Amino acid sequence: MHLNVLPRSSGLAAGVPAGRPSSPRKPWLAALLSFLWPGLGQLYNGRLRKGVALLCLAAAWQLLGIGAVETFRWWLSSLGGYFLFSLFAAWDAHRAAQKLQDFIPGPRNTLPLYLGAIVLMSTAAVAAGQAERWAFPVYTVAQTSMRPTLRSGDRLRCAALRPRDIIRRGQLVVFEYPSQHSLIFVKRVVGLPGEVVEVEDGLVYINGDPIDEGYYTTRGPGKKSLDMPPARLAPDEYYVMGDNRHASFDSRSYGPVNRVRMLATPLYVIMSRDERGRWYLDRTGLPAR
Repeated sequence: MHLNVLPRSSGLAAGVPAGRPSSPRKPWLAALLSFLWPGLGQLYNGRLRKGVALLCLAAAWQLLGIGAVETFRWWLSSLGGYFLFSLFAAWDAHRAAQKLQDFIPGPRNTLPLYLGAIVLMSTAAVAAGQAERWAFPVYTVAQTSMRPTLRSGDRLRCAALRPRDIIRRGQLVVFEYPSQHSLIFVKRVVGLPGEVVEVEDGLVYINGDPIDEGYYTTRGPGKKSLDMPPARLAPDEYYVMGDNRHASFDSRSYGPVNRVRMLATPLYVIMSRDERGRWYLDRTGLPAR
């Protein structure tokens, strides 16, 4: 009788050529990669098509989702949607990795491919961030001159003003201080180009007639508001004032603001935190107007 004795196992998975051992996919690593960069975990699992599709979708979401920033509700929805998308990609990668215990790395599992995916996502994230900061910059209020509309510590999401944008009376604007452009202020427009502006006891008169200002904070007892005699604005000048008239450093002190110095108009409050570190969650999402 002849016995066929099997050779000792070399430690390689069945069907794997010598020198090319299997490399089981780590489910936790696949999930982490796809959570950080949706699609990267799929590439780690050797799923090239799905990985590229998820990577491109994530990049498009970041780039095309910039417009959602204009309103707080849509911005929050966009962030929440992207978070859920990342969770789905992580779950999908984790589930697939559990079934790849005899996985053999191939041409689709190379360092250049992983680096290319990371470069793609990093480029999209940087481009989206720069575009968002340019179109919807964020400024922090550091004064009390706009109370009660704005308070010190409010972080404002703003929309950048383009040369062709029309500025209206009552609109909030972020602008450079006329004589020192490194200083940034936020005030309300009360006088438009070509108008005759007069301020008496905190009330604004345009061409001799008072204007309706529901946002104006009436001065308290003993408080005196700085007045200004009638003056005509140039074709490119705007008169700006704070809602808290008796505590506002505005056009009554430094004159009108030229149109080219106006940077943005506030949209809403992202968050609010005072100088003592206290958070005011009730102000989150409040429209700035």
